Amino acid sequence: MEILIAFGIAAFFSFIGSVFLGLVNAAVINTAITKSEKSALWLAFGGVLPEIPYTLIAILGASYVGVLENYKIHLSIAMGVVFILMGLTYMLKKNATPVTTEEPKTGAFSNFTKGFLLAIANPQLIFYWSGYLILFQTGAFTDGKPFFTFTDSPWDPSKWSFAFGAAAGAFLILFIYIKLSTVYKNQLTKLIGDKFSLIIGALFIGIGLFSIIKNVI
Repeated sequence: MEILIAFGIAAFFSFIGSVFLGLVNAAVINTAITKSEKSALWLAFGGVLPEIPYTLIAILGASYVGVLENYKIHLSIAMGVVFILMGLTYMLKKNATPVTTEEPKTGAFSNFTKGFLLAIANPQLIFYWSGYLILFQTGAFTDGKPFFTFTDSPWDPSKWSFAFGAAAGAFLILFIYIKLSTVYKNQLTKLIGDKFSLIIGALFIGIGLFSIIKNVI
């Protein structure tokens, strides 16, 4: 029973945490509009996989989080620079690919890799889940009674269930975004036209600048 509870709780909080427009979400929507639903799904698959190792690191011990914490500022600044460069790349793109009746090539591997790299560049997930895990296991939501407990074994099925639940929740919200973007592709294209790449680029640059400023000032 605890295995199902761990999966469900992780999926729920991952879904909620992934609702707001982030790097992977924005890339998935852009791909669904300018390429195809299949391309966006491959990008989403790649984008949720890092949820599993990052969640497991958060579960397996504060020592791992502590090691990463020592380099948190350097990592954040480095990734901020990367995001700004990615944003500039988006903004310098030519007009968005027009919608056609032809099915574009899926580009499974390239889209999967893009999603994976975007997500793996966000180690903040470790701290996100570390915070929630403390609340879950101290019973902060349930008057002192923990939702579930993990054993010391790295192969504890509840740990893995929680990690896969985190990935499932993130994928569910991306799947919804893909479906909405596909259904309303023509309307979105007419509404924002060739400005979508500018919007995505501005989002990347904004996150990059925020990451640098937050860790420098």
